[in-house]
Amino acid sequence: MPRFFITAAQRTGDRIRIDGADGAHLVRTLRVRVGERIATVDEQQLEHMVAVESVSHAGVEGRIVGTRAARGEPRLLVHVLQAVPAQGMEACVEALVVAGAGSVRPVLTARGVRRPDAQRAHGRVQRWRTTAREAAQLAGRGMVPPVHEVVPLDQAVTALPAGCPILACVLSADAAPLASYRLDSPGPAALVIGPEGGLDAAEMTMLRAHGAALVHLGERVAPSRLAGVLALTLLLAASGDLDSAVVPANGEQ
Repeated sequence: MPRFFITAAQRTGDRIRIDGADGAHLVRTLRVRVGERIATVDEQQLEHMVAVESVSHAGVEGRIVGTRAARGEPRLLVHVLQAVPAQGMEACVEALVVAGAGSVRPVLTARGVRRPDAQRAHGRVQRWRTTAREAAQLAGRGMVPPVHEVVPLDQAVTALPAGCPILACVLSADAAPLASYRLDSPGPAALVIGPEGGLDAAEMTMLRAHGAALVHLGERVAPSRLAGVLALTLLLAASGDLDSAVVPANGEQ
């Protein structure tokens, strides 16, 4: 069933309007017809089943026939601080959102890519945010995880919520296996994924100063663009998030 995120401006009473890019996708690509049903999720993370009543070039309008709390959000909110790879960041964002990231925070590191000019960086972040929205819709998420502006690693760490435990994925003899790591609290956590060349000594010192725990993903080395989704999946599995099955919407809640 098609699923779309909506704003308060798209709802009037029990009617919902889907226009713009989403409306065009429904009309031109999915070829939705009157009488079919689609799922929408609002900013309060409520899922509304909508019976389509009109279709035009401008988009789709329909009536709410059922509402429930939106599912699809992990029990554990994980902020992923991802070193921007030379290639593949868009696919990396997509995978992190599908896997269940609470937010994606692209970071610059000493051994990673250079900082792009401001105009180019803004354009890239906007594309990543579009990717995150589309991935969240397809994955059945209850919200669109925010994709933050690109900042140096130390700034991203400082911006984390107070008391948020930090797990840094590193190649280090004193790192603990992430697969068996257990968090002390159910609150938000952060994962730090470094660049291909690894974090440098100053970055490691900074992370330790913020109380970061060092963890590893096993003997095999994953590219930075893949390491984040592997680490996130392990952490969410340990929290029990992968135990529940998808509950299809049926429009008759």
